[in-house]
Amino acid sequence: MRSVQRARTAAILLLLLAACSANETSASPRTTDDGWEERPKAVADTQLLPRARLQNWVELQHGVNFSFQRWRTGGIVSRRMKPILKSHQSYIDEERNHYLVLGIGYEYLHTVQNGSTKIENRIIAEVTPRFPLGSLLLSDRNRTEYRWVNGAYDFRYRNKLVVSERLHAGAFTYVPYGSGELYYDRNHHAWNQSQYGGGVEFPYKKTLMLDTYLLHQNCTTCSKNPVNMVGATLTFYFRQQQ
Repeated sequence: MRSVQRARTAAILLLLLAACSANETSASPRTTDDGWEERPKAVADTQLLPRARLQNWVELQHGVNFSFQRWRTGGIVSRRMKPILKSHQSYIDEERNHYLVLGIGYEYLHTVQNGSTKIENRIIAEVTPRFPLGSLLLSDRNRTEYRWVNGAYDFRYRNKLVVSERLHAGAFTYVPYGSGELYYDRNHHAWNQSQYGGGVEFPYKKTLMLDTYLLHQNCTTCSKNPVNMVGATLTFYFRQQQ
């Protein structure tokens, strides 16, 4: 059983590496000017109703070897639809235990880069279907962002695929995953940004989870390209008493 779990974990990581390699091959040659960014984030996940939650977050995005600092904060209310019951391992994140999740929210961003400040307000709407594939779980998040950047309106669509699996090593539980995301920007009339990466989540009982990850970003309209992102997200779960 352990050898099968290791093989599945290796398969996820190999798919991740293959996606990153393909992306790097198609992009311009890498140089020592690649940006590195660190992303600590805290999330509060509050259950409102049996199938509804409010999620709030605050995140710092900080450029390690280039001028960039961004604070992000916001919240999203989501509604879970039909639960996944057949041949499915339960996740600490209740939304992953349902076939379809709808969400709407707001986000505020304050960015300082190369001495200039940018303020952005976003209205977010998203639909996330999920599909169990044996012991794996495929998530396909479709997000629309209605953005006001320093007062100027923009619209962006984001599609993010995530493949994950909940594994055990004795009493220890961990969730390796790989992800890929594409961005379409209305003002640029192009798919101008992509992110590929993966990580490992470490849930603790039903109260909190630590997510550690590495992402690689290509962006044809960003001032710094490409950028590698190292992040850690700590999520606290506040559930209603049964």
